[in-house]
Amino acid sequence: MSVKSIFIVWADHSRRAESLTAELDAQLRFLYEFRLKGRWLTPLRYIVQSWKTWHLLEQERPEVVLVQSPPIFAPLVVSLWCELRGKTRPAGSRVSYVIDCHPSTFFNRKWRWALPVLRFLSRQAVATLSSNMEGQNILQGWKVRGFFLADTIPSLNPPIGTIGSEGETRVAVISTFEDVEPIAEVFAAARLLPQVTFYVTGDPKRASAKLLAQKPENVTLTGFLRGGTYTALLKNVHGLVILTRQLEDLSCAAYEAVVMAKPAVVSDCSENKRWFTRGFVYVNNTPEAIAAGINKMLNIQVILVPEVIAMRSELAARRRPKFEEFAALLESRQQV
Repeated sequence: MSVKSIFIVWADHSRRAESLTAELDAQLRFLYEFRLKGRWLTPLRYIVQSWKTWHLLEQERPEVVLVQSPPIFAPLVVSLWCELRGKTRPAGSRVSYVIDCHPSTFFNRKWRWALPVLRFLSRQAVATLSSNMEGQNILQGWKVRGFFLADTIPSLNPPIGTIGSEGETRVAVISTFEDVEPIAEVFAAARLLPQVTFYVTGDPKRASAKLLAQKPENVTLTGFLRGGTYTALLKNVHGLVILTRQLEDLSCAAYEAVVMAKPAVVSDCSENKRWFTRGFVYVNNTPEAIAAGINKMLNIQVILVPEVIAMRSELAARRRPKFEEFAALLESRQQV
């Protein structure tokens, strides 16, 4: 993209932001204060991140700012900066912003109170992006310029290490230990499959002691993995398990499975089923169904892997027109 742009994320990582900034040739900045992590420190963290966001924008002076939501305070700060700085720019130019919405923006109870604020900010934005179809339906109901832009097929770091290689038959359960993930059911499914080694990602400190007490011996908690270590896990297992109770979920892990040509067991209730149509086994979130799905995935790997590989090019082709529309929109909004 010919205009100077920056993507601001108030988190310590985002696969979607990384991929989108690479496509747009934009700058990516993660602004997250680890020292202020914790429920009671959250207001102070938002204040500090607001100041750092403003300082960054003053320093870089981009023409387009992309900002991820939630939290709603990040696009609120960006919109204020764009409004104020737009008035000081030469005639014929402007400062624009785009809000990129994670599904939790619309569907997490924690952020429902902020939807009127998001609606107001979306009216002033060049575009408001949704990473799932249900979010797009809400944006269309608001009559704002918003649309569904699926994640691109991501580029992963080269694998480093042997994590995920112990055990004759191995699966990786991609988890963050959020409440919407049926981890207790995964542990119960693991007990039904003692011959399978389960590698469960995510920070176990976020899980309750009661949940962790249910972990069987054939489950390994990997902790939160980054970079090449995470890629190594995906490479070394025979398949992935991606489960959620959130109906609107369109998982980044599903795209990662496509990159690594790995079949996956995925929740039947999730929006993933609408987008990932080949090479995945869809199941209910019960221990018996999860165990049966994993068995099926492992038994027909030779059939599923070619389907996942074929789906890679299909996903890219389905997404390309919408991304080109979005890129053209950003370019045109600068020619005022």
